[in-house]
Amino acid sequence: MAAAGPGHRVRFTDLLERLTGAEAGSMTGLMPEWADPGSLDGLRFLDVDGVAPGDAFDFRLEAERVIRAAKKVGRFAGRVTFTALDDEHSQESVFSAIKGPYYERHRTNLIEHPVVLEKETATAVSDRPALADLELPTRAIDFYRPVPQHARYRGWWFPCPACRWPMKVSLARADGREQGRAWCLYPWHEQTGATYLFQPSEAEPPVLHPVFECHVPQGRQGELWTGCVPEVPQAQPVEGHKALVRSVWRSTCVPGLPELRLHRVLNHHLKGTGWRAELWVDGDRIDLHVANDNGPRRKTAFPADFKDYTFVNHLVDKLDMDAGDKGDAKWLVVPDHRDEQVQTLDPVCRRYGMRAITASGFVDEVLASVREGRA
Repeated sequence: MAAAGPGHRVRFTDLLERLTGAEAGSMTGLMPEWADPGSLDGLRFLDVDGVAPGDAFDFRLEAERVIRAAKKVGRFAGRVTFTALDDEHSQESVFSAIKGPYYERHRTNLIEHPVVLEKETATAVSDRPALADLELPTRAIDFYRPVPQHARYRGWWFPCPACRWPMKVSLARADGREQGRAWCLYPWHEQTGATYLFQPSEAEPPVLHPVFECHVPQGRQGELWTGCVPEVPQAQPVEGHKALVRSVWRSTCVPGLPELRLHRVLNHHLKGTGWRAELWVDGDRIDLHVANDNGPRRKTAFPADFKDYTFVNHLVDKLDMDAGDKGDAKWLVVPDHRDEQVQTLDPVCRRYGMRAITASGFVDEVLASVREGRA
């Protein structure tokens, strides 16, 4: 209605059918004829349970970042509301909540512990830390809430083997029998193996069975792998657990895991060279660089910004709004599973004195530069 006016009539029942039913994934009838749906074409906005799938959630989250960047440079005016996104849980709010001398520790805890025990005396049997043990600032503690409803099955939930966040659970009937399914809401984790079936049971905790076999690559990509691993999740009791809200999980945990892995892999290979990788430098001005010597001759190289965007056009828009990287990073690093984005991003990056590269390519570039004395 906002785009086409009252002459473009879509009944609410029609809208729901197009968002969730047979018409899902089609923009036909939802946008004026003159509008190009672009990357929205073929996007499913809601699943049968009314939960936004990973791609649809990412689209909204990434669009919000672009609009926020546009407002900062005065390129956007007017009101935009995202009722399903609470600004309190934006990426900037999370980083603001943990800002301070213990930033790296707090951020690492959020990334590595998306689900925690509510308290040490909780009845849940788990190797997860209690929320109090993380010693997070009070504002950051508020990002942990009860396990979301879409991840519950009769008092149980299942952790994704890649990110440890609760997987989506759904029931369907086929051939007169009910079957359960659990999968990670981050599409790449699901595509690499975090998708399972189970037989519904009232008495016993459900047992998951992989839909297909998980394969971890070899070589550099294997070192940096943060996708699914061949570990079948065990049912966990909902009682006694708290999970990060979805927007914080997606904007902090999901991209944070490959950032941490990149940092650790680089330092493993830089041992004995006099160089080391440093993470979230200068209060997160840049995500990572490599440094040599702590004295007056201290030298730094390869300032990098890590980005995990599902829709590359949003990242291009944000680069243009920010005129490159606000922290003066010279390298834009994307996860290896986003390698197809580099071809689009690199020409844009070069306009602002940057380069776009995959994580494994970045490691190879750093190590070659250090080895050859070019760093």
